[in-house]
Amino acid sequence: MNIRIATPQDAALIHETYGHYIAHTMINFAEENPSVEERRDEIITLLENYPVLVAEDESGAFLGFACGEPFRSKSSYRFTVELTIYLHPSAPKRHGAGSALYRALLAMLAEQGYCTALGVIYAQNKPSIALHERFGFKKTAVLENVACKRGQWLDAVIYAKELNPYRSHPPAIIPFQEYRKGLVSQP
Repeated sequence: MNIRIATPQDAALIHETYGHYIAHTMINFAEENPSVEERRDEIITLLENYPVLVAEDESGAFLGFACGEPFRSKSSYRFTVELTIYLHPSAPKRHGAGSALYRALLAMLAEQGYCTALGVIYAQNKPSIALHERFGFKKTAVLENVACKRGQWLDAVIYAKELNPYRSHPPAIIPFQEYRKGLVSQP
């Protein structure tokens, strides 16, 4: 398996993967999938400050993606990152792609200086909850009836993990575009 930094050319496969979960499940609270062009622009924008990673099998087939995103827009939240991870619907189950993506993503985010990583998860998504717990995340909140999709009210749980110590004056976050320049061989 290969984990690498996403490029704008990955937009179509990320769009397809994300769209599957919007259309066929409740685990993604979105109701519409952004266009491939919007996804391409999002990748470019996210890569300025956050890792966007892709997993591929030995033949180069797309298995899934994971990324960091801003938690909230107020500047005091800058040390907290919200995580997104989705595996392609055709990716083999329990093959380790999700774990490989999270291992690489969390390491990069910690090295960039983020202090808290959050997973905001549909409360019935047992595989995602299990993944977060395997990586040491702790359930910190239950948000009851926070989304309504297809006429059904949905609960979310928030899982949090400390990436760096909580200091009164933490060092500035290294933007991902700067951080990646220091990678010897970019994943």
